[in-house]
Amino acid sequence: MKIGVIGIGSLGSLFGGSLKINNADVSLILRNIDKKLLIEKKGLIINSNNKRVVFPKAFLVDELNDNFDVILVLTKTINSIEALDSIKHIIDSKTILMSLQNGLDNDLILEKYVAKKNIIYGTTMAAADLNAPNIVSSFGNNLTQFKPKHRFALSTAKKMEELFNLAGIKSKITDDIDKSIWEKVAFNSAINSTCALLKCTPNFFNNNIYLKNFVLKVSKESFNIAKSNGIKINLNKIIKKINVSCKEHGNHEPSMLKDVQQRKFTEIDSINGALVKYGDLSGVKTNLNYSLLKLIKAKEMSY
Repeated sequence: MKIGVIGIGSLGSLFGGSLKINNADVSLILRNIDKKLLIEKKGLIINSNNKRVVFPKAFLVDELNDNFDVILVLTKTINSIEALDSIKHIIDSKTILMSLQNGLDNDLILEKYVAKKNIIYGTTMAAADLNAPNIVSSFGNNLTQFKPKHRFALSTAKKMEELFNLAGIKSKITDDIDKSIWEKVAFNSAINSTCALLKCTPNFFNNNIYLKNFVLKVSKESFNIAKSNGIKINLNKIIKKINVSCKEHGNHEPSMLKDVQQRKFTEIDSINGALVKYGDLSGVKTNLNYSLLKLIKAKEMSY
């Protein structure tokens, strides 16, 4: 099975490189020629339980002329349309698009490019840091979950599940994937946006009871929004993830924090912004998520 990975940031590097460790037929799809040349010359370095150097195939978008069985989409949601537009010429009626991106409604974006039966969507709790353009670090054994939108893609989803697990990425197909996605969004709505706003890592919250209470209140508001939209997520599970993040992954820099540090636009619209949208639809208060949304937007406007 030929797999393409688009969005070669921290997660794209981790997933693409890990698949290559297990000798999967994987190709990285890039837009930066310097990064492509670096990976071809020095390899992709993965630091997890040990250090591995792999040399996956790497292509610029305008070099692509063959189709893939699966294209794993790991761009930031804000970049999805631009990225998928750039590879439309290799997407056909047999192509499976698979999203493990942060935020809500990523599967609806994929529907602009393929039929519903060609979509696999889900979420990952894998934490990865891009230390250099060709160096990624990831520690811990976090779960990746996904589901095909139609039985047509079930065999492909099962094969991806197998390949991920063989590559050391703990994965499973989950029938109630929307619950898992909303739980991740509730977690991110509290941790990612607050870290980005304050330019801190999660361990900072352990030393400040006021901030710790704040992020827990954000997660509870996000829980209420999910509940009002018929998504039965587990608040205790989200709180546990927040506590683990603050203690065991305290020095991890969330992607939204890195975006702010690099003066880039963030994923705030697909996380806190999406929660505000769904809260408005169901008549639930979204004061905390709305405030974080507007504060991060104001920070973006200051660049």
